[in-house]
Amino acid sequence: MHKETPPKVKTGHDKCAEDYDSLSRQFECYNSEIIFGMVFEYVDTGDKLLDLGIGTGFSSFHFQKAGLEIYGLDNSEEMLNICRKKGIFHHLKLFDLNENILPYGDHTFDHVIAVGIFHFFKDLEKFFRESHRILKEEGTFAFTVKDSKTRISSEIDKEYDIAVYGHSDEYIEELIQKYNFNSLKRLKFLTFRDLSKKSFSCFKAYVLMK
Repeated sequence: MHKETPPKVKTGHDKCAEDYDSLSRQFECYNSEIIFGMVFEYVDTGDKLLDLGIGTGFSSFHFQKAGLEIYGLDNSEEMLNICRKKGIFHHLKLFDLNENILPYGDHTFDHVIAVGIFHFFKDLEKFFRESHRILKEEGTFAFTVKDSKTRISSEIDKEYDIAVYGHSDEYIEELIQKYNFNSLKRLKFLTFRDLSKKSFSCFKAYVLMK
């Protein structure tokens, strides 16, 4: 007897995939532009860039326009489908970022970015370790984190019922030192917490070099 395939349970990112780009603009979220502007002086046409949590490609768009070859990982098929329609990528892969090993060989990429995803992970060590491994010498690792006064803070996003984590300068500096990155740039910025635009969250952008 034929068994019906159970419907896929959509994650929070699956649910907002269609509206993600529009919501980012409504929230006046400029973290993608911030990261691009901070990294731009280190990129060359033809460089290979990996976008961790590429989603709809919102954060890779500017790099693709600058002539970079875009690779992306994401655990949302809906997000990746939207990204594919934009035609800005060289290769996309459905991948669970909770895995400890990224699916690429050593010294593969010139740049790795992670924009607007690290606040969904409590422990960032594997991202530092793996980014260092897959980057070429003098490659850049650029990312955003939610700022925290304590080493690692957490709260629940009630709309999507998921944990959101903040990371302190001290915590990030420990990882920078442990994995032998050089810190190039750091910038603090604000984003709206909701569409009422009455409260803010503080984030930080970092650019490191292997």
